[in-house]
Amino acid sequence: MNENVECSETKMNLRVTLDWRTTLATAVLLPTLLFLGFWQLDRADEKIDLIARMDERRVLPPITPFQAQQLRAEELADRQLAMSATFTDGQYVLLDNRLRSGRFGYEVVAFIQDQGLLVPLNLGWIQGDASRQTLPEVSLPVGTHELTGRLYQPSSEAFMLGANPFPAALPGVVQQLSFTDWAPDLEAQFAQPIFGFEVRVGEFEAVAFVADWATVNQTPAKHQGYAVQWFTMAAALGLAFIFRSSNIASWLRYRLSSTRS
Repeated sequence: MNENVECSETKMNLRVTLDWRTTLATAVLLPTLLFLGFWQLDRADEKIDLIARMDERRVLPPITPFQAQQLRAEELADRQLAMSATFTDGQYVLLDNRLRSGRFGYEVVAFIQDQGLLVPLNLGWIQGDASRQTLPEVSLPVGTHELTGRLYQPSSEAFMLGANPFPAALPGVVQQLSFTDWAPDLEAQFAQPIFGFEVRVGEFEAVAFVADWATVNQTPAKHQGYAVQWFTMAAALGLAFIFRSSNIASWLRYRLSSTRS
């Protein structure tokens, strides 16, 4: 009888036993997962701001590239531009490795004349030879065309594989548009003022190729979804560490059975 009383009064204490390997791995991975989750939330906020800015500037009246040069830097992105674009045969570069629906291709950036300025006008995407044995033959429009487009400024510097020089002769292939680095070459080749920003032609202009420009490369909802995934993994890792490093599972069962009895 006394033994039964002693057994019923025995209490289970919560114990923690830390294994250095598990602790080290958790200490490294948990902050990393949390950082990635918050980083994705920050990216979602950035995309929301970009979409709002584009919507705001889409309704502003278009200006010319010459007028755009008078604006402050923070006022330039996504402004609608109107141009009397004069094309010259062969004066274009191909932006390399542009994918559309899984297909390899290029974007065609023509150097057009407008009000004494040389303006880089992105005419959109064309399909290329995935084997890279040949380059596509591009026929630029002839003469002068009244066009609209949008001034495009990338939100960050693009990663490039190696050097990205301006071609010694046009047409040529480049990785990205790098007007600051190209300034001496552009002056030497064209001998006139350069509008140092990419202009993306309007989707429905007659001179456009495939020009259905994405507002952002990934939607805010997608970034938020990624954040949820990172936070979920962080939570799972934290719980796994707790159960691995303690007797909490047995302790919870004990507490539950004690409550019922």
